Amino acid sequence: MMKKNSEVLVIGAGLSGLMAAAKAVAQGRKVMLVANGMGALGLSSGCIDLWGYQVDQPDKVCTNPLEEIAKLVQRQPSHPYGRLLEILPESLDFFLQLCQQNKIPYVKKESNWQLPTALGTLRPTYLVPESMAVPDLDEIKGILVVGFQALKDFYPEVLITNLQKNAQLAPNCQLSSVLVNLNRQELNANTLAHLLEKPTTIEQVLSQIKPHLTSEMVVLFPPVLGEQRSVDKIFCEQLGCPVFEVTNIPPALPGQRLQRALLKHLKNQGVEVIMGCQVTAAQVADKSCQGVVAEGSGKKLEISAQTIVLATGSFLGGGLVSSMGEIREGIFNLPLYTSSDKWSRRDFLSLAGQPFNEFGVVVNEHLQPLDEQGEIVLENVLITGANLAGCNYPIEKCGNGVALASGYKAGKLAGEV
Repeated sequence: MMKKNSEVLVIGAGLSGLMAAAKAVAQGRKVMLVANGMGALGLSSGCIDLWGYQVDQPDKVCTNPLEEIAKLVQRQPSHPYGRLLEILPESLDFFLQLCQQNKIPYVKKESNWQLPTALGTLRPTYLVPESMAVPDLDEIKGILVVGFQALKDFYPEVLITNLQKNAQLAPNCQLSSVLVNLNRQELNANTLAHLLEKPTTIEQVLSQIKPHLTSEMVVLFPPVLGEQRSVDKIFCEQLGCPVFEVTNIPPALPGQRLQRALLKHLKNQGVEVIMGCQVTAAQVADKSCQGVVAEGSGKKLEISAQTIVLATGSFLGGGLVSSMGEIREGIFNLPLYTSSDKWSRRDFLSLAGQPFNEFGVVVNEHLQPLDEQGEIVLENVLITGANLAGCNYPIEKCGNGVALASGYKAGKLAGEV
């Protein structure tokens, strides 16, 4: 069995794992990241939701998520944000700098953005890729929605019809659409994004859009403007008007772009990244993890580290494993918090959320796992992201916010050891 040693071992390649590795290596630590899969970040919109709705009125969108989170922590200190509130602003600044440094700029406002989605609804979110930073809709005088023949899951007329119902548009705002024909029988988002990096395809698209443009228009595309890099600025310059991508159902290219950029950054900083490698066992003694065993491509690795960051996610990421009447954490068999005898509610869309989303590991202020008596289980293992208990992220719209802040804090703590 091959043996490896690192100062910090991060298990998982979702947003929290990537942030933990980025912060730890920024503090001069030797870092290794291992992951079985690519994590959920590449399936996400790429936006960073901090908090979506008012604590007092959960059916209403909140404008200032930082104020709502402060209110939440006062009332519900067991929420993951209760362990993250003090480092939330600096974690956001670190993320913005990281993205700017890696040429995938994100922007923020003092309040939540209200981004149009492919279904014509409005999505509250806090940090957005520059290519998706649509201005306030009530300030736009005309909108042209661009679709593509043979592209599934994006229908401009649906977006327009629902946007007129859901958004506060400027008086006399003109909405229109165009379906671009690239002479393809079938297109998916990744194929189209790859094509749109080619100058010949861009020219083909531009020639079909220009006849539909009027003055002071904003052009909305599905999130397909480039696979490896965003080409929104090319369209913006050639069309002479603002161009943006809207959010769409996963998988979405902006999330994949962010994931690729962060992984590339880690490798450039000297982080050893091993993908397709599953941690199958842990060696534990005296409340400390001495090392883990990982398997991949027919090989076994024994990895030891001073600090281990657990960022394997919840059920979707494989961090939590369920069987009939049982839920367990998959590597260390850590004690889990379950909020109810029932794992789910009959009303799937209940504003109270589904109990299983809150299942996870309870931690102290240093992100160390605790047992039911509040005692530390493993002193050198830190818990992040969807592994944390008490977060109902689909309802609260805070999944990437918790992942970003907890990953940053874990990396910072690991750098101080």
